[in-house]
Amino acid sequence: MKPITRIACRTIGAAGIVLACCDSHKVAKQFSAIGADHAQEHYLEKAYFSSRTTDTVSPSSNALREKTFELRSKNPLPSIGGKMKGRRQGFLYGMSNWLPVIACSSLALLGKNILAKAGAIGIGILTAYKVMREGFGLGKNNPMN
Repeated sequence: MKPITRIACRTIGAAGIVLACCDSHKVAKQFSAIGADHAQEHYLEKAYFSSRTTDTVSPSSNALREKTFELRSKNPLPSIGGKMKGRRQGFLYGMSNWLPVIACSSLALLGKNILAKAGAIGIGILTAYKVMREGFGLGKNNPMN
């Protein structure tokens, strides 16, 4: 394979991998924020209801429950755990949307001769499909109809 063709195939393959990773990272950030909110909400719900159930009418027990609820509501650990879980889910979800591009990019990067060319051509076909489908709306059902 000629050096110019090899460089072009490797460049196209690298661009496909970078695009997939950047898009997956952005999706992961969105899922991370949602996961943190959901985990904190679930934790606070449990803490609130456990602080409102009472076994005695003792004022000292009530004060202790109130202080415990205040401390539990300031706990950052559920939010951090939710962020990590959401980020992992979002990254995997984002990568799953780009599987054909990742496959063609890997082939263009790691393949030799005809395989590298096939991977680069595959990325070109997938890019043309995305532009036609997402950009021009060809093949999509119009929600207004």
